[in-house]
Amino acid sequence: MILDTPIKKQSLQKMAYHSLRQAILEREIEPGAVIKISKLAEKLNVSTMPVREALRQLEAENMVSFNSNKSIVARQLSRDELHDIYDLRVPLEIMALLKCFDRCDKQGYKRLEELHRKMSKKRISGAEWFNLNRFFHMSLYEMSGSPRLCKFLQELWNSTGPYLRIFSESEKAVTRANREHALLLEALRSGDRAKAKKALRKHLQNGRWVIESLLETNV
Repeated sequence: MILDTPIKKQSLQKMAYHSLRQAILEREIEPGAVIKISKLAEKLNVSTMPVREALRQLEAENMVSFNSNKSIVARQLSRDELHDIYDLRVPLEIMALLKCFDRCDKQGYKRLEELHRKMSKKRISGAEWFNLNRFFHMSLYEMSGSPRLCKFLQELWNSTGPYLRIFSESEKAVTRANREHALLLEALRSGDRAKAKKALRKHLQNGRWVIESLLETNV
């Protein structure tokens, strides 16, 4: 478990932030859960200060909220938020994809293909696929060569993370996503911008529809 691994190195706030963010993304901290700073500090083997600072950073990313009654709560999942995230994510991710064609990052293509190979292996766990999927899309963002666009998309993906963790437990959804990634990679290799744009748009739209259908039984 993520929160059962004590932090023993320097940069405590940064490490607390990454541990807590990953715990939220993987739903070790469930949506809507009340967060106790003292308990998290004990689990991570740090003082309460770096945990509080990490939570403030997560608040800025809309992953937790500090309420007026002084409680701290992991963000709830909702269809309205899901639609809002994807309304932003789809055009920005397509923009990043098209920039990839201008740069022709061969090492980046190889990295995407290797991630896709790992994601497509039999009997992969939902948690493993979730993390590989995150690396796949982050690699695509980085290949755009635009640090600001990459940062925006990383934040959007992190907001999508708890939703995608639900998605990753559906074998049918994962199988289709892998096929869609394969089509995207084929378009990238062949230099077909129109095909790549269509493949990515369909992939993201399908992901949103699947998550929406799963929300009712997981929220």
